[in-house]
Amino acid sequence: MKIGSISFSFSWSLALQALLVCVLGAGLNALNPPFDSTGIATFGIGAAVYASLRFSPFISIPIALVVSLPLWLNDGSIVGKESLTLLPIVLSFFGYNKSLKQVIKVGAGFWSIVFLPILVLEHSLYDGDNANMLFSGVLVTWVSGVFGLVTGHFSYLAVHGLKRQTSSKSERVTLHFLFGYFFSGCFFVASMAVIYLSVSLFQQQQERQIHSYMSQRVNVLEFQLSNFIQQHQSAIISAAQVLSSGVSNSDFDNAAVTNLRVLASHNPEFLTFLIADDNGDLTHAYPPSLLDKARQSGLSNVAYRPYFFEVMQTGKPFLSNVFQGRGFGNDPIVALSAPITDADGTPKGIVEGSLSLKSFSAIDNLSLGGFLMLIEDQKGEVIYASKGLKMKPLTKAPFYICEPDCAVEVENGPQGKTWLRLAKDMPFASWKVSYYFDKRLLMASMSNYLLKDLLLLLALSAFGTFTGYVVAKMVGAPIRRLVRYIAEFDPTQKEVVKAPQRALHIQELSSLSDEFVSLEARLLDAFEELKVAREVEQSLNVELGELNQSLEKRIEEKTEHLALALKEAEAANVAKTQFLANMSHEIRTPMNGIIGSCELMLENELPENVSARAKTISRSASNLLIILDSILDWSKIESGKMLTDIQSCAIRELLEASCDLYRHAAQVKGYDIALYINQGVPNALNIDAGKVSQIINNLLSNAIKFTSDGVVTVNVSYAHQGLKISVTDTGIGIAPNKLRLIFDKFEQADSSTTRNFGGTGLGLAISKGLVELLGGELYVESELGKGTSFTFHIPATVSEEKEHAENEVIPSLPDGLRVLLAEDNDINAEIVMDMLKSSNIKCIRTKNGQDAVKAENRHDFDVILMDCQMPIMDGHTASKLIRSEGRNKDTVRIIALTANAFIEDKNACLEAGMNAHLSKPIRKQVLFDCIARELASV
Repeated sequence: MKIGSISFSFSWSLALQALLVCVLGAGLNALNPPFDSTGIATFGIGAAVYASLRFSPFISIPIALVVSLPLWLNDGSIVGKESLTLLPIVLSFFGYNKSLKQVIKVGAGFWSIVFLPILVLEHSLYDGDNANMLFSGVLVTWVSGVFGLVTGHFSYLAVHGLKRQTSSKSERVTLHFLFGYFFSGCFFVASMAVIYLSVSLFQQQQERQIHSYMSQRVNVLEFQLSNFIQQHQSAIISAAQVLSSGVSNSDFDNAAVTNLRVLASHNPEFLTFLIADDNGDLTHAYPPSLLDKARQSGLSNVAYRPYFFEVMQTGKPFLSNVFQGRGFGNDPIVALSAPITDADGTPKGIVEGSLSLKSFSAIDNLSLGGFLMLIEDQKGEVIYASKGLKMKPLTKAPFYICEPDCAVEVENGPQGKTWLRLAKDMPFASWKVSYYFDKRLLMASMSNYLLKDLLLLLALSAFGTFTGYVVAKMVGAPIRRLVRYIAEFDPTQKEVVKAPQRALHIQELSSLSDEFVSLEARLLDAFEELKVAREVEQSLNVELGELNQSLEKRIEEKTEHLALALKEAEAANVAKTQFLANMSHEIRTPMNGIIGSCELMLENELPENVSARAKTISRSASNLLIILDSILDWSKIESGKMLTDIQSCAIRELLEASCDLYRHAAQVKGYDIALYINQGVPNALNIDAGKVSQIINNLLSNAIKFTSDGVVTVNVSYAHQGLKISVTDTGIGIAPNKLRLIFDKFEQADSSTTRNFGGTGLGLAISKGLVELLGGELYVESELGKGTSFTFHIPATVSEEKEHAENEVIPSLPDGLRVLLAEDNDINAEIVMDMLKSSNIKCIRTKNGQDAVKAENRHDFDVILMDCQMPIMDGHTASKLIRSEGRNKDTVRIIALTANAFIEDKNACLEAGMNAHLSKPIRKQVLFDCIARELASV
């Protein structure tokens, strides 16, 4: 298929290759990158590059989009994804069927120049604060594109070789360029594999160290926090126990004040202390001013607080969730409370301490830089968070759907970043402590290492290019010296000069040099022999030149003779054709008088001997007409002017009519004609009915002529759109050595045949010519003394059946018919007028076309019988004038009565405006039937 200037073809093999490339490329791009980076590290672009060089853009561009699809399903640089996706697409437009250098220029040059600045700009927007991350991310994406270009191009060259068909006439590549490209590419791919593996291992080591530290630190944090809470809760419990141990009411106040002061001095992490009775009313507080402040604010009852009613209900110490202090301070706090019990152990009040969340900062400060702590309560609210997390107490902590099976690395953590996180529950308080490390910090530390390795990769690639140049120079220098030596080779020098050599030998090149020296010696010998041969050739050329001059003169003379003979032959052919046409016209004209006169005579009652003589004259004239028609047919076949007229024909009626025509002749000899039509023969076929009838008539005529007794059989069958007809007789037969002669013109099997049976010898030649004109074949089988079988088959397609009424009514001539006869020959005019008078038809005669036109303008005629060749004005011109200017130009029927019997004559009459054509001699009934049909069609 071709669209525009790009063509492509489809095959199942091509489709399978495209599918494999898609699967391989998409699979490689779907692999996880070997390390974390702000760039895109992928390995499947090479498959898309291979496709862009192997397939036309109509195939390679969809492959590139499919291969790049996994990149777009993952996070990463948008410009990086676009650049890697567009690399094979650009190559498909500007590198497909192009030279090796063109592919490298477009892939490595144009692509890098266009997309590298855009990549740097994009990364500077996100990683501008860290140059290592910026340039390492750009280089990782660029390296992925170059890796795809190198691997895809190398794969294409490995599969299809350097002998591929390109749009260039001839691709020439220097050894320096080729070796430099392949060495740098190989160094690049090998170094990239080693460096990527090194970076991947380094990152894994870094992550393991961070994970190990975080795991240890979480365990330590859990222990420290648990110990911290337990110590302060123990202090509250101890104070409650002191106040519960048999202190009288009078001494309770002093004991309460003393205990609160002691608690405050030993536990500065508490912001306030409260003591409440069994109704929740505050009785004591620390600092002392806090109680007055609470009473003034109307908040002196804490019965609604969980740290009161939980303790009063359970009689156990209580650790609250984080909440905002009210009345006693506005800082986020955690309340620790314990029951004061009577002698029966029934709670009669509580001791509560409000623990400041800022006290956790001392534990947080023990962490290394970059590691952050988060403590949350059972409701998921923040109790404490390191400043780096930027989370305030009492806010909701991040919730992860993957809990409790989250991986170490989590996305969409605090500040929407990706973090390394480890968490651990604190069973005693239903709290959770989490340890965070910013993944970006890990990538920043990795970027420095990665950037150094990528720069090393570029250096190694440059070294590979240099190595390729050196190797190319080592290999190319001896070749160039040998080329110069070959260029300076002079076959006229007989002394053989040794080719130059160097200290460093490459065996193959040395062998090539030695072989050329040997070839040089052989060439010198050959040139010497060639010199001698040229001298001999020169002498022969002189002789040949003289001979050519003589021969050219003879050829010119022969050519002139042949051209003259050809012109004479063409003139003779034209003269023969014109002669036959004129003879046909001149013979048919008097024959029309003979046959017409006989026919009119036989309509009257004649003496028997006169009637017999008239019939003999009529038959003789008919036979003479048959001979004339045969000569004309053979002339048309021989000149190639015979045309076919394929129309639908009722084949069975045609066969029966031909057999009926010759049945009387057969019955006179004492036998009949047997017609056998196979059931598979259709009722109607598309054939040239006239020519098929003529062939059958010729064969039947011959069969009856040469058969004295026995039978003549006609067998007809149809198969594979072909009609087969055989005419078999039991006559004299033909000798085997005469079979090849019977189809020649004017030939019969034996000279005695003409004496005994008559005939012109044209019947079979005409039949064979007609069969071949119809696209068929005629052949004969015969045995001397037993009979002959002629068989022909022609192509024939099935046509719609023609339905004929059993008693078809032939139109009759109307009364009062008015006829105009245009005929210059008096005899023919008299015959036709007698035929018309015998049926009481009025007729006016004119002797030329001009008079016929005038007569038609003066009178109303129903039919005009028009001769074609007349003086002053011929019948064709007269018909055209009548049809354009006549009195009854649209209704009058014009019938040609002419001695011109060729098909082209009939067509010329119809084109001139005539309605029908009858060739002379004219039969009365045929004429009347034609007139009746034409009038019936008006």
